[in-house]
Amino acid sequence: MSTAETTANETDIFISDKPDPETGSVPPFVLPDLEEVDEEENISVAELSQIRDFHYSTTQPPYQVGPDQQTLQEYRLEQLESIERNESTSLWFPDSERSNGTLVTDAHVTILGTAEGTQTRLESDAGDQYGNESELLLVPRDGTVYTHADYATRIPKGTCVTTDQTRTCLNVTLLDQETDRTLEIGNQSWSGDPERPHQLDYADANASGATTMEVEATITSRLAVQETTYVREGTDWVLSNTTDNETLELSHTVQDEAPVVVTTNQELSIEQTIIESDDGIDRLILEFDGPETLHDRRLWSTATFEESAGKIENIWGVYSQRQYETATRGHRPGDELPISPDQNESNTTVPVLNDASSGVSTGNETLEQQLPAPATQQETVPFPNVLEKQLAAQRDRPTLDGEQNTSIANPPELASSNSFSFASEPASLDEDVNLSSVEPHGQMTLTITNAEQPITEVRDIHGDPIPVSTQTVQERDAQLETAILNDTHAELHLFEGETGEALGNETLWLHGAAQGQVTTDSDGTAVVERRDLYVTASFTGETDPAEEVYYSPAEAQVTFQPEAFNIYQLLMSFTGAFVSIIAFVILYIPFAYLRGANK
Repeated sequence: MSTAETTANETDIFISDKPDPETGSVPPFVLPDLEEVDEEENISVAELSQIRDFHYSTTQPPYQVGPDQQTLQEYRLEQLESIERNESTSLWFPDSERSNGTLVTDAHVTILGTAEGTQTRLESDAGDQYGNESELLLVPRDGTVYTHADYATRIPKGTCVTTDQTRTCLNVTLLDQETDRTLEIGNQSWSGDPERPHQLDYADANASGATTMEVEATITSRLAVQETTYVREGTDWVLSNTTDNETLELSHTVQDEAPVVVTTNQELSIEQTIIESDDGIDRLILEFDGPETLHDRRLWSTATFEESAGKIENIWGVYSQRQYETATRGHRPGDELPISPDQNESNTTVPVLNDASSGVSTGNETLEQQLPAPATQQETVPFPNVLEKQLAAQRDRPTLDGEQNTSIANPPELASSNSFSFASEPASLDEDVNLSSVEPHGQMTLTITNAEQPITEVRDIHGDPIPVSTQTVQERDAQLETAILNDTHAELHLFEGETGEALGNETLWLHGAAQGQVTTDSDGTAVVERRDLYVTASFTGETDPAEEVYYSPAEAQVTFQPEAFNIYQLLMSFTGAFVSIIAFVILYIPFAYLRGANK
């Protein structure tokens, strides 16, 4: 919901939870512009950012959140960097794929979203290689992926082996650890920057269709193994020798993946036809040609007129919501300290420090047993509000934005729109999001009338430009004539009105016929078979670039006569009904009267 002050060209704020019981479901501090929140009493932008979902057009500048009026990207990064970790704990999320290694436990790397990308929630009947288009993450060619990697470290216990007069103890010390991250999109890969561990930047991704984004984190640990020898003197153990036995390097790799589409690599060609009349531009026709599936077609967002004379906004919007509200923190019952000779009198062996993912071996024959995994204590903890952007269709068809010059007597108008369905259902929003979503449709053609300027720029949902080819033509009148051939067939003839020239190889759309469309032959004619008594044929208009002309739309209707046999049969059925009624009145009513009289 938004306040009454919200207008079409301002950012709307939608509340996701925490309603104000005094005023109903919408708190009184909800304003169309976040910067105005600072002027309100008893509410801060930080508090507001915790209780709302935002909805904004895809190509508008990012909104601002937080007490410092940060951009969305700055806010998300700060939230990620606020996550605390140490060697003995790990923080993970409901969909984190955890893994245990020799030295690390509950290790994971989890994709938390992208800075410029948007998650789809569109339910489609057509499956793809991932089984569900609604899981796709739409990303641009250049972008940033936000991830969180964490793990707990379990340091092996020190152990001692005792003979008659000698005791040898091994202690393992963790020297250092580092995590190297890589990102793969399709068959391309990028390395992470150790100075910015939460984000992975990529550029020039060239995946041409639906593919996989994979994030990988390799945790490398370096340990020192120290051997200390004691000899018995009376009842005491006396230090004899200390040796740095070896330095071990163990690694463990974890990964996470998501299906993605690099939208700037998708197919979409846009052709603009300027139809001129004696008075200037009569109308504009935009044709959008490309695949009709979400993971193949580039999604355009805005089309701007020349000289900034307004723009057309497509159906798409983006809203943001928290991806996680809580997380799970696991920690070991207690740190295990190096051993002294008096701590363990029994003969033990040091656990083996082999790591299956790295193939590293200690080379020490006494390290024979695998390190046992200690029990992990878990607790649910609050998680920072890292926001995720999600795509939604906010309207059924494109619209002219609210910045048009209202002083114009006849402002530009979207006269018609031919479209197809992208999904069978609207995007499934969070149950607390007060935002309506509609079934999304992709446009094939848009016709704009009263336009004083042509379209010069079209941008996609990530703000990247889409090339537009333009042609200027003169309009010519097209005519469509009909002739009935027999009781079931009719002939259609399409020609130019002024010269009578036949328009061949043109598509006519049919309603009430046995087929949905038909193509004219070289003489401009086509024969159609009726399904109903009325058949309507429509020519939607066509541009001939070679002749630099545009043939206007035309429509005609054919009316067939009902068959005489059917009329006769219908009359006979009516006559039969009337005869039955009359017979009932004449025969049954007197009979019923006589029966009543006999009583």
